[in-house]
Amino acid sequence: MTGQHRTRRLTAVLVGVMASLLIASTAMAHECTNVSKSSPTAGAQLVIGAEGQILWMSTGLAQRFERGLIGEEGEGFHGLVAFDIDGDNVADLSTWLGVGPDGEIPLQAQFRGPACKGLTNIGLYFDQCMGG
Repeated sequence: MTGQHRTRRLTAVLVGVMASLLIASTAMAHECTNVSKSSPTAGAQLVIGAEGQILWMSTGLAQRFERGLIGEEGEGFHGLVAFDIDGDNVADLSTWLGVGPDGEIPLQAQFRGPACKGLTNIGLYFDQCMGG
């Protein structure tokens, strides 16, 4: 597989994962972020731009995809993904995918603390902290 073909294939898979996360409001209700992190990119394996483009990807993630450890639909991915929501090429928010029991951070942990500080539910954060 050529480098260009591999990059296109990887981009398509990761954009699909991102679209699933961003479009499915029920998925958003069950995912969380840590809004107290100094940078949403800290620990992220992937940064996705506002138009769905890959802004940055860790070498380890690219290697896992190339070895087939991450499937065509993103199955097998477990980690932190950061998103540039406002299109300025700087990550604004990050969330974990496939992490925790049953592939998500438990709801009790997401709703335990304040909405605008620390670990919080993304939907709650947008509603109460971003005026969404």
